[in-house]
Amino acid sequence: MNLFISILIIVGISLDVFATMEVEGAMVPEIKKTPLAIACTITTGLSLIFFFGGYLVCYEINEHDVFMYEQLTASVIAAVVFALLGVRLIVKAVQKEFVHESRRELGIRTYIKLIVVTSFYILAAGCACGFIEANAYVLLVTMVICFIAVVVFGILTGYHYGFEKKTIAYAFGAVLLWIAGIYVLVTGIIPGL
Repeated sequence: MNLFISILIIVGISLDVFATMEVEGAMVPEIKKTPLAIACTITTGLSLIFFFGGYLVCYEINEHDVFMYEQLTASVIAAVVFALLGVRLIVKAVQKEFVHESRRELGIRTYIKLIVVTSFYILAAGCACGFIEANAYVLLVTMVICFIAVVVFGILTGYHYGFEKKTIAYAFGAVLLWIAGIYVLVTGIIPGL
């Protein structure tokens, strides 16, 4: 799998976190560096744990031929996972989600709760990347950069502009995941692309 598609997948799943952080940023009375650094650390750390937990399990399944499947099957599974993750983001984009607007400080429990809620989807993306044997180092570096960026920019965007931009983030994330899914499917059908 090439570098560009790995980046598309990570950016696509990180835009879900961006939208969540945007809502949180709209609620803070002021942005302080220490809580922002803690938010980046917790969000990135938990996301890495869930993503690479799924990645390692599915990578080992693929390496040891547990299910005796062809690479095409792995590509189809990964493409379906990316397509479903994209559909989920579109549903979140059009769904009118209730947001209890109140000023509050950034809290550690909030970030843990937010990441645990999205952990299943991050785990699923990790599994899909493990099945297609994506480069773990590229994924790691991309995830660290993307997740720190989306936490910071999500909170800043929410703080300055409110949380109405989250719909665009969800839709853009869905499109990126669909593009990655199509690429994975096509390369599974036509090896060597």
